[in-house]
Amino acid sequence: MSPLTLGKTMWRPVVPEVKRIIMEIEEKPMETNQTHITLYTLIGNFERIQDALTAHFADMTEIVTDNGDGGFTIRLKDGSDIVISVATDREFMNNHLVGMHNFFAQAACENEKLREGVLRQILAFNCMASGGFGLDDNEDHTNYIVNTMFAAAKDINALVLMPDMRLFSAEGKLVYSAEGESDLEDYIPIGNADYIDSRAEEKPVDAARRSRSIAALEEKGVPYFPRLPVAMPESEAQLRTPEETARRLLAMFGVCVYSEVRGGDESWDGAQKYLNKINDILGGGLDGALTLEEKRYLAEKEPEQRAIAKFSWRYECCHVLMWALGFFEELGYPDRICDVSRIAKPIWSLDGFAGFLENAKPRSREEILDAADMVLLYDWACVDARVKGNESPANMNGEVVVEWHHALNWLVGTGGSAPWDDVQVDT
Repeated sequence: MSPLTLGKTMWRPVVPEVKRIIMEIEEKPMETNQTHITLYTLIGNFERIQDALTAHFADMTEIVTDNGDGGFTIRLKDGSDIVISVATDREFMNNHLVGMHNFFAQAACENEKLREGVLRQILAFNCMASGGFGLDDNEDHTNYIVNTMFAAAKDINALVLMPDMRLFSAEGKLVYSAEGESDLEDYIPIGNADYIDSRAEEKPVDAARRSRSIAALEEKGVPYFPRLPVAMPESEAQLRTPEETARRLLAMFGVCVYSEVRGGDESWDGAQKYLNKINDILGGGLDGALTLEEKRYLAEKEPEQRAIAKFSWRYECCHVLMWALGFFEELGYPDRICDVSRIAKPIWSLDGFAGFLENAKPRSREEILDAADMVLLYDWACVDARVKGNESPANMNGEVVVEWHHALNWLVGTGGSAPWDDVQVDT
């Protein structure tokens, strides 16, 4: 590989001894070694990731090609490639970040405030961009790529994860290591302005809603984060219709009952009678009311226990939708699992879908938005407690809260009225 022509610019690694670190971690012959540097950020416009990277590599770039998977490859003028993989999928990012959080949470750190700030930041990220490139004897080449990745990170307020699992700021300061080391005294989680600005400006009606939520939290002794935006601004809310809500409820309830009996050793064939009953209530429309994830799950004749447990927990979502349709007077407080018999009794007595809708007394827009905001704050308190290694505050059941959060986010139309499977539970 010929060296890059860097002109009068002298590149030095932002991270001391970066090449030695990479080589020790990879433990491969230098001629064939590949490594990755990953940028993590909380951003509203994902296109800014590519814009930042291509802009900073522009002077040394021969061509940029689309990889067809949301990523791209930057070919430098010396013929070497930097393959950029960009991940924004909500489910993937959630799973990945939980694993990353748990990894760094194991580190012992005397500065607990710093530790909490870093762990919160990790859970807040919504995008990662990993740059893969080859290593050889040309130190200028390595240093150029590393420095340019850090420069791009600064443009998008990203943290940089090195191959030795050390997390750096874009300025090259060690934020956190697997040993709990840091160059910082404190860390406050950050996000890009376009992510924050992507939410509607708080209006008086939203401020009033948050004031009511905080008053209720203080009465219950639940800690809260006052600067957290409302769950859904009044101007953006697109509430689900009663018919849409009722169909989602009935289909999900069928899946929950199926999961409950499968967990009790009922056979796949034997469990079908519960689904058939729901199908009859829906006038043969169960298949159209199921989500893709539910369909895949129901098709597995020997589902894993964790899948059975996951869909059994959706009884809590059914509880929320029953409340939203007016079958329950109060949503209640998430300190215990719901009473399944209260959900089941009115459903199993149904002759058809029309009768179910006729008996519904849908909640007002204000009631549902109030509940969504309250449960967002409940979930924040539970997540905050988990990060600190504490029990959920005020006797809340964190698992119940997550399910309520999912159901209410769906009801108010988060994510542009995202389908049920794609609803994001952000805190």
